[in-house]
Amino acid sequence: LASALDRLPWAERGEILRGLLAHAEDAQDHNLPLMYWYGAEPLVEHDPGLAIELAEASQVPLVDRFLTRRLATFATPEAMDLLVDRLRRAEPGAAQLELLVEINEGLRGKRQLPMPQGWRPIYDRLAAADDAVRSQATALALTFGDKVAFKAMEQVLGDTTTETPLREQALLALVKARDPLLPRLLHGLLADAALRRPALRGLAAYDDPRTPQVLLDHYEGFNLDEKRDVLATLAARVEYGQALLDAIAEKRLPPADLSAEIIRQLRNLKSDALNGRIAEVWGAVNDTPAERLRLLAEFKAMFAKPPAEPPDVALGRALYAKTCQQCHTLFDTGGKVGPELTGSNRANLDYILSNLLDPSALIGKDYQATVIQTLDGRTLTGIVRAENDDAVTLASANETVVVPKGEIEVRELSAKSMMPDDQLKPFTEHDIRSLVAYLASPLQTPFLATAENVAKFFNGRDLTGWQGDAGLWQVEEGEIVGRTSGLDHNEFLRSELAAADFRLTLQVKLLKNEGNSGIQFRGETVGQGEVKGYQADIGPGWWGKLYEEHGRALLSDRSGETHVKPGEWNTYQIEAIGSRIRTSINDQTCVELDDPDGARRGIFAFQLHSGGPTEVRFKGITLELLSASGDTAEK
Repeated sequence: LASALDRLPWAERGEILRGLLAHAEDAQDHNLPLMYWYGAEPLVEHDPGLAIELAEASQVPLVDRFLTRRLATFATPEAMDLLVDRLRRAEPGAAQLELLVEINEGLRGKRQLPMPQGWRPIYDRLAAADDAVRSQATALALTFGDKVAFKAMEQVLGDTTTETPLREQALLALVKARDPLLPRLLHGLLADAALRRPALRGLAAYDDPRTPQVLLDHYEGFNLDEKRDVLATLAARVEYGQALLDAIAEKRLPPADLSAEIIRQLRNLKSDALNGRIAEVWGAVNDTPAERLRLLAEFKAMFAKPPAEPPDVALGRALYAKTCQQCHTLFDTGGKVGPELTGSNRANLDYILSNLLDPSALIGKDYQATVIQTLDGRTLTGIVRAENDDAVTLASANETVVVPKGEIEVRELSAKSMMPDDQLKPFTEHDIRSLVAYLASPLQTPFLATAENVAKFFNGRDLTGWQGDAGLWQVEEGEIVGRTSGLDHNEFLRSELAAADFRLTLQVKLLKNEGNSGIQFRGETVGQGEVKGYQADIGPGWWGKLYEEHGRALLSDRSGETHVKPGEWNTYQIEAIGSRIRTSINDQTCVELDDPDGARRGIFAFQLHSGGPTEVRFKGITLELLSASGDTAEK
């Protein structure tokens, strides 16, 4: 019956669909829900009243959701009246929330619609519901131009006691609705770490003369990802781009931060003045076939010679994370804007160099960039991920944007790859050799801690950048927690970051002062997740001692037990400079060791020792990179 639906005139499908959609047992079938949907979809356009009736009666949730979303996508006055009336009749709570989510999804790409009849009293009820329903209802109200909703969303956005996901939903809804007061609010949110990145991205949607200076004033205090968002926003408009290049010329921003990707975006603004400024502050852009061939020959000649120093694969991964990872996936890590690299011909030097130096020589259709210029002066470059009659969804290196078609002034398919030319221009020879060595590596490797990534050691929210058994390790209220009822072998939570000279400061609590744990440093992964290397010990009889796991065993048996507050928070500090190791607990020295035979660089890890029940907590984690003299380089 489901197969036959597509062969029937739409007017004859209603009764069959009523019968099919009454079968709740079909909801989990692999094929039937989609087959029912294909048969029902034409009714949305031809008979929206029947479509809403089928959706409401359906015992197959997927069909209900898709019919609701499709009605919203059409967004005719009749369709919106039907949807709002269904909201009026919906059971409070989960049913309302599901409807609102689907309606808002269907309206993506539509900024303003006429307010449906009867909306105001319904919104008043929805606004009095729980936070999730109220947030979705207010986002819908913004699409209807409801002034009360604008004020409510602005209040949610500014209320730091509201949960972060709800505040972010408010921010995105206000950006979509082009709230004229939003730039000022977004400027204020740059001090809010939880909402800083969506605020930085949201500012690109507004032509506000204050924005460039505000962003440049805050730039130095941002982490690597936030700086990328700043640069992407400043490269979105001609006036913003001019301010960015002026800041580079005046050395207010490091020239090395101006990546090839940002240069490509600035050139897409098609401003002669900007292009001239690029040549002054960044250098010539090598974009002719002859120049690309010349560069390729130069790099091949460089690799034919012995290196001055061996390539550093860990440094190569750090450079990859900075320049490539936001678009490409390698070893299950990274973005999906560009092709997956893990299975590519990475061991072939010619393959790597040709793709790095001449990425536009051969572009797959799925990866050809589209350049869009909007009526308000914004330029976007990305890959079209979805398109309908109302909007284009464009994926770039740092975000995905839905652009209403009515706001597009110019749209063109670029002859250039999404991967920009001159990626290697800011790098030294050692950097380039290290990056190529990492790209060619058959196995994943830790990445070297640098000034640009050290702040990502632990983000305080989840275990991004860490590897371990999720059943043993979690993040709770900003703390890394290791918890076990007993283990027959040691377990580790391993950081992907490796460091040489550093100072690690953190607080640790061993619940009831029972069990055993440790802080690994300058380590390496061995076997199935074990860690070899130094361990600053934690636990009764072991506090403050220094051990070498899978190595020389006890290196310093000087106890720090008398400095410990059992069962409470204790400040543990580890400092490693060259061959010298120093540790302290609560500012009291535990280890002072000169160890010429020890490792000089490696990863960090936390341990849960084999044996009985253990719960250990770590918080206030700060990693500082040190120079050979012991001065702080970055943290």
